[in-house]
Amino acid sequence: MSVSRGDSKKNVAANRQIFLKEFGIEETQLAEPLQVSRDGIEIVEAPGAYASRDALITSQPGVYLRILTADCSPILIWSEQIVAAVHSGWQGSELDILGQTLKKMHSEMGVEMESLYLAIGPGLSQDKFEVGPEFSDKFPPKYLSPLHNRDRYLFDNNAYLKDTAIQLGVPSNQIETLPFCSYRDDNLFFSHRRDGGHTGRMMSVIGINK
Repeated sequence: MSVSRGDSKKNVAANRQIFLKEFGIEETQLAEPLQVSRDGIEIVEAPGAYASRDALITSQPGVYLRILTADCSPILIWSEQIVAAVHSGWQGSELDILGQTLKKMHSEMGVEMESLYLAIGPGLSQDKFEVGPEFSDKFPPKYLSPLHNRDRYLFDNNAYLKDTAIQLGVPSNQIETLPFCSYRDDNLFFSHRRDGGHTGRMMSVIGINK
């Protein structure tokens, strides 16, 4: 779904067309953040490319927000009249991009946390998310499972993201974490980590129909 990975533009365009046609969306309706694994967030009213952004928010019908992933978690957020799409690997989680997005939806657009629904993933599951000792300074211990005889951990990014939303007031029963792993489920997903950095990208899309 991305031309930035070396795939032919013709093939990527064909793949996108097949995918978007299933939902009656035109590619010209996509708002696309140019992701940099940071905490850039923007409220948008029109399709197009948005530089140095990893989260977009809109209340505009007919504008569809897309996220590209291959191990980082996509988070799709919605209520009756607003949607958001967030890209959060460990870098985004450390910078609290999901929490910042939810707060922005509340403070700038008047959305009540209790009205929001979230879908998290697919991304790396904890048993495939090995990280270094520095993560003990980045995240609370409850999200880090120590590996035996090694100064390393397994990081539960999806649990961290879910708890972030819950702590801000989103009801836990309105958050769904998909039961897939981009690394483990190799017949379904691309994985940057599994495939040594040379892999494709999946697309997640959310919007409000006109």
